Amino acid sequence: MKESTYVFQSSNEYLLGHKIEEKIKALDVDPFNVMKYDLLESKQEDVLEDMMTIPFFSEKKVIVIKNIQLLDKVDGDTFQNWQSYFENPNPDVIVLIELLETLPKSSPTQNLLMKYGFVETIEEMKREEYPHFVKHLFKKYQYEITNEAVSTLLDRTNYDFQLLSQEAEKLMLFSYDSKEVQEKDVILLVSRNLEENIFELTNALLAKDQEKTIEIFYDLVARNEDPLRILNFIVNKIREMIHTKLLIEKGYRQDEIASHFNIKSGRAYYLVKNSEKVTLASLEAHLKKLSKLDYDIKSGRIDKKLGLELYLLGA
Repeated sequence: MKESTYVFQSSNEYLLGHKIEEKIKALDVDPFNVMKYDLLESKQEDVLEDMMTIPFFSEKKVIVIKNIQLLDKVDGDTFQNWQSYFENPNPDVIVLIELLETLPKSSPTQNLLMKYGFVETIEEMKREEYPHFVKHLFKKYQYEITNEAVSTLLDRTNYDFQLLSQEAEKLMLFSYDSKEVQEKDVILLVSRNLEENIFELTNALLAKDQEKTIEIFYDLVARNEDPLRILNFIVNKIREMIHTKLLIEKGYRQDEIASHFNIKSGRAYYLVKNSEKVTLASLEAHLKKLSKLDYDIKSGRIDKKLGLELYLLGA
């Protein structure tokens, strides 16, 4: 009976979890009768027993199962028990199955799920769909968020669903009284991710914008980022720009550079744009000085924070 078994599959864990929660809400089942199992941690016989047990003080019970692909590795009798259940499921129980991977056609579990379950594939969201998703996320909790705040929030979380959810919760707590989130709130509460900071720091360094360079550096240090780690990231960015300039000289286009570095087109656009603003000689000079600074720090000749700070001030 397909009405009793739903299979949701996606490579995005956040979207998958979000879909499961939406389904549970739509089923309107008492939280006391919603059970969640991970077959990596739970005994399969315990899960099967719960699936066959009637709900407490309710008409329906929901059981959510993760890592069901492990059924491919069980003995024949255990697999037969699962198959028997799906052939004749408990009418009082709705099973929701989370799949973070598409199982091969040769998988017995895949064939079982395709035969006895409603299967829905949750596609990755396109970049242009994210702002609407963020707006909807806040609206669901009766909050309003400006377009500018949405844009800044997405930039600072680097379109990471998990981080986006965490920061949204923080912003809603901060704006509890007004129920309105402004861009200034995002700037105040949401830290820029490290890669974004290093990218901006490197660009400011190469553009000789000392004020911005030092501002970003102090911000990173205040967040307890290791100066040596910051130095290594700067070195990697400069090497990436040198590599980009060499690719441009060979006639590579923006899309080819994106493919070469396995990065998104927008990231490649700025990489190409910023690489064209500086000379190869300038990049190589920075790389040489940073390599010497790295050696001086590691050999104990200079303190890592002081050494990097002096370099940024004098660059």
